[in-house]
Amino acid sequence: MTAGPWSLQPLDPEKLAAPFDDIGRTVSALLARFRDEAGQPLTTATLVQRTEPESTGEAREHERVALRAAVSFAVADANAGLGNEIPWEAAAPNVATAEVATFFVGEVSALKKGTFVRTRGGSLNRRIVGGGTVHDDFVVVTPPEGLVAIPDVRLDGELLEAVYRVAVEALSDESLRVNCEVLAALHWHSRAWENSPLHTMPDIIVQLKTAIEALSGESKTAEGIQVLEGIYSSVAGTIGAHEFLWQESGPVFPRGFKKVTEYSSFGNWYWFLADTRNAIVHDTESPVMDHIAAGSPFQGNLFRVAERVTRELIKIRLAHLGHAKAALSPTSRGHLRIAGRLGQQIRTIAPLPI
Repeated sequence: MTAGPWSLQPLDPEKLAAPFDDIGRTVSALLARFRDEAGQPLTTATLVQRTEPESTGEAREHERVALRAAVSFAVADANAGLGNEIPWEAAAPNVATAEVATFFVGEVSALKKGTFVRTRGGSLNRRIVGGGTVHDDFVVVTPPEGLVAIPDVRLDGELLEAVYRVAVEALSDESLRVNCEVLAALHWHSRAWENSPLHTMPDIIVQLKTAIEALSGESKTAEGIQVLEGIYSSVAGTIGAHEFLWQESGPVFPRGFKKVTEYSSFGNWYWFLADTRNAIVHDTESPVMDHIAAGSPFQGNLFRVAERVTRELIKIRLAHLGHAKAALSPTSRGHLRIAGRLGQQIRTIAPLPI
């Protein structure tokens, strides 16, 4: 699949093992320097290559940031099953963490008289280990700290492309504020998916709250609720709306002491998230992870709900920025295609007015 001018292609182990395939032997030698979670050399990986003429300087750095954001978000979203829900209660959940999206940037090979040859280092090589590079025989790259599994995942091409385009735009001088908010949310969502023993649940809750707050553009909770509820409510009446946690109608919940204000299910949950974040930051308390609110779709484990809310709001924003299909599940996209062939009009999330 592709993301902008980049192609992502899983490497075929049989091709890598072919004795007369120059590029295969080169990549095999490179992979042999890396270790999986069991300490064994890697036998395959995904090769990312630019399919258009190279950009340089700041533009190239922006592309790398955007590509990393796109792959990290697509990897996390690949954990979800029906709709946007991750099957946490499965007998043996096998989730892909942010480490699966780790990039090694370097020259895999150079063309010399029509033959691929191994190179040492190179202008693009950013991974330095003990003074050497992965092309040096003494170098072995261990797995990221805390990495416990490298499951096979299939990325969503529509989502990958949408995130890349929005992230590149966010890094341009003429970027809209909403693009920058989405890129910030993508960053903090990816950080929340890091899998290290030093990365605790309080860290994750703070990072997810920061991601959602970035999407609101508001530091105050009450004002942020209005913006976020507006983002969520834009799915009402559109195809795939039932796959989001937000519902058009539902119970309301009072909040306050002398002056009581009623909040929607989402508003009530967001207050709980904000209070929990404040307790972590100011009181260093262990967070209460269960949000109890009868009849609310946001009731339940705070991490699981906050992670899903973050992904859903990011997807809706992608649709607002012109990538409507990125917010839809493969099933809903299929229904949309069938409706198009039949000449039927089906409403999707509308883009923001320019």
